[in-house]
Amino acid sequence: MKRQRIMQHDTRYLFLSMTISGVACFLFFRFAYPYHLLHREQMLLFTYTVDQFIDYFNHPAPLSCLGGDFLTQFFHNINMGAAVVALTMAALGTLTYFTCRKWTNRWIAIGISIVVFIWESLRFCQIQYPFSATLSLIGALSLFLLTDKLKGKWDFFIGSICGTMLCYSLFGYGMFAFTLFTILSALKRKQNYVVIYGMIPVALALPPLAARKYLVIPSQAYSFPATLWYGTPDFENERILGLNTEDYFENWDKINELVHDGVPGNAISVCYNLANAMQNKLPEKLMDYYQPAGLGLFMPVNEKSTYLSTQLSGEVWFRLGDMTMAEHASLLSMIFSPQNKSVRMVQRLAEINLINGDNEAARKYLRILSNTLFYKEWAKKRTPGKESPEVKEWLKYKRSYLPQKDTLRLSSTDVVKSLHLLMEANPANQMARDYLLCFDLLMKDLSAFLKDYKRYHTGAPNRLYAEALLIHLYQKRATGSEIKSTGINPVIVQDFNEYNRLHTQGNSSALESRFGRTYWYYYQFAQFQ
Repeated sequence: MKRQRIMQHDTRYLFLSMTISGVACFLFFRFAYPYHLLHREQMLLFTYTVDQFIDYFNHPAPLSCLGGDFLTQFFHNINMGAAVVALTMAALGTLTYFTCRKWTNRWIAIGISIVVFIWESLRFCQIQYPFSATLSLIGALSLFLLTDKLKGKWDFFIGSICGTMLCYSLFGYGMFAFTLFTILSALKRKQNYVVIYGMIPVALALPPLAARKYLVIPSQAYSFPATLWYGTPDFENERILGLNTEDYFENWDKINELVHDGVPGNAISVCYNLANAMQNKLPEKLMDYYQPAGLGLFMPVNEKSTYLSTQLSGEVWFRLGDMTMAEHASLLSMIFSPQNKSVRMVQRLAEINLINGDNEAARKYLRILSNTLFYKEWAKKRTPGKESPEVKEWLKYKRSYLPQKDTLRLSSTDVVKSLHLLMEANPANQMARDYLLCFDLLMKDLSAFLKDYKRYHTGAPNRLYAEALLIHLYQKRATGSEIKSTGINPVIVQDFNEYNRLHTQGNSSALESRFGRTYWYYYQFAQFQ
């Protein structure tokens, strides 16, 4: 009866501590770190096929990886994803408590379980840390609690050895947690020292054997599927993931909020400019934010690219209408993605091939998506010949932007040639026109800007283009009638005269305060590095 009351008290305190920890974990990943979950799901392609299920057993820790990928697909919904993470961490904390309770009192066991809960939650904050690593620990502790029920000396010995091999073959590095607690249990039993001498060699020998079988380096074999031993939240990285995600979901206003929440950078500028261009405000807002020359418009695709940078590059080209460049970047992003599979890139490649009219290639990607839980309806609406009315209208619009001819490009960084092709195909492509003119301006290539402006721009110039034109007119000592013929607003001409007056006086503080967000200031003071 006394033992029963102790167990009831233990359960009550454990439930309370895990509930508080779980709620805190849910709130953190729901409100402070939500893009971390969305991005993880976008980088995963989990299909309900026999081939994928079998493929897990061709790699280390198959059960952990299978379970981790299965749960990660639910990160598609932020609320569901945060709940899955919180419940999983609570399960790990609970198993840790019951394991430690075999040797310690209630409070020490609860303290250790909370520490493990926090430690694993912080590791999960790193984008490269897989969810399967958490399931490896859960699997190992569950297997230990089952093995520890064996009472006989030789039963426990055989169960421990077999459990070590089974634990590594199913859960990977979780085997070391299993080994540690099994040794502690053997020490407590006293008569089972033989377990220690048997388990340690087995535990040390299994990873090198697995490294040879699965063709991984020994350090990976000892830690798989974990990628690090500690982690901390990275809110700047969370902001970049948020911008990338909001780009994909076309939440342009949300992007403008995220941009100003932290320090500037190339990727931040790319997202900022894309959001403004999609709202036909690129020239209007170009000088309102940090612009690292042409890198503020296009992410370079080269040997130093990552899956995130190629993803952003492909996003820009897809919106502009150049499907060749978009497909190139999307394929690279797929290759660079974890496990070389990304549901977001499969979706994008399906869309690109639909726009290009390559229905067979599109069907290949759509068939893959039709075997997923959350994207089968998306794929069904885009099946060639059975598209929904909304998809048909969207395809008609996107196809109107396709270049009508192809040409050799020196490299994927030859953005000017690509933009010219887009303009030749559809002179009404305002986004491509603004990207071309703004690229010329950010590169301080006024001669190219004047040539492209005369060729593609009609009507009176907006403020940005007028400022660039005034620099040219000033340099050529244009007359008042020449300036008037350009259609530049007289107010802008007056501002230019004031800018020159302050610059002549050497009043740098007043110059920056009043004209720091003009193209004149950028053209004169911005330095390329």
